[in-house]
Amino acid sequence: MTPLAHAVLGEPLALPSASRAQAAAAPRSALPAGVQMVERASGDGGWIREYVSPQGIVFAVSWNTRFKPRLDTLLGRYQAGYAAAASQALARPGRAAVQRQATLRADDLVVQSSGFLNTFHGRAWAPSLVPAGFNAATLR
Repeated sequence: MTPLAHAVLGEPLALPSASRAQAAAAPRSALPAGVQMVERASGDGGWIREYVSPQGIVFAVSWNTRFKPRLDTLLGRYQAGYAAAASQALARPGRAAVQRQATLRADDLVVQSSGFLNTFHGRAWAPSLVPAGFNAATLR
């Protein structure tokens, strides 16, 4: 299992005191609309990226990991909407219970994920939190 990420969708970027030095050394990139992207090692050779608005709120996360990330931790208060959307998607007639790629939309959440043979990629964002001038389709 991947270790817990620091990012929680919809909340300020919080750093436990033990992780402040590590976070200060984490690669950061400036993106359009004043967005900052912080990349953290996932512990399994992959990464988790946190997209932070100019106000310091995590509005999106993305991952490329060997093991499935803890979405309950990454999605925070959005987890219930994700779980409900996933249950509805699996209950639709003609839908395979296991998919390699999926896009789920809930009230204020979009999750796109794919996985195959110990490789998990995905991204999740809250459309209402995406800063003006930033295109969520560019999340990587």
